[in-house]
Amino acid sequence: NASNEEKEWKDIKIKLATTSIQGKVILDIGGEKYTTSVEQLERDPEDKSIFIDRDGKLFYYMLAYLRTSTVLINVMKDETLLTSLIIEAEYFRLKSLLDILGSALFPNRTLPKFEHKKQLNPFYGKTNQQWELIYKATCDGLDANIFHAHCTNKGPTITIIQSNHNFLFGGYTAIPWTSDVSDKKDTTAFLFTLANPHNIPPTKYLISTGQSGNAVVHNASDLAKFGGGRDLKLANASNANNSS
Repeated sequence: NASNEEKEWKDIKIKLATTSIQGKVILDIGGEKYTTSVEQLERDPEDKSIFIDRDGKLFYYMLAYLRTSTVLINVMKDETLLTSLIIEAEYFRLKSLLDILGSALFPNRTLPKFEHKKQLNPFYGKTNQQWELIYKATCDGLDANIFHAHCTNKGPTITIIQSNHNFLFGGYTAIPWTSDVSDKKDTTAFLFTLANPHNIPPTKYLISTGQSGNAVVHNASDLAKFGGGRDLKLANASNANNSS
């Protein structure tokens, strides 16, 4: 009857008013229901995007981050989960979360921007590759002896160089660095650019056919040298001379 309908409508209005005041939101994500607040969903300062239906299991981790601003430890140790969450964080445009997840791939702020971290692994050929920082010039110094002490016989490496005038570039080799004075063959070596003042997009430069025999040069008196030292050379004390 009319009186019952009026009572039900009043009850609905009271519930709506309470929800509005408390700011609570119930989300149905992939069939799983989650309770959170409008405030939590709008916490990321970089973007105010509206969340839509996504994978419920992954959203559990997204919501945990929004509540605590931290990422669960098991996420950083699970390559498959980490890769999936990076995709979700990109979709939701959670820049702060991307920075945290990206640090698992390239630690200790090796690269300041996530888009650069995201680009290097496809260059390498494995999107979820996690790297270990073994040498950093700003901390260890641009000394050839220190470079070789940190990098000799440490396996495949990516050398990342940030120079003046907004250049960010480098090279990859599968051949472990040594102090031998010799050219090394590496058919998998490549150079790359990530940022530059010429508006060249991130690009991978494969080694030229027939030139793999001197893909890298090992020399105790220099740091990293690619292409016989003619393509990319990081000289000893390069911050104090023009030999590079």
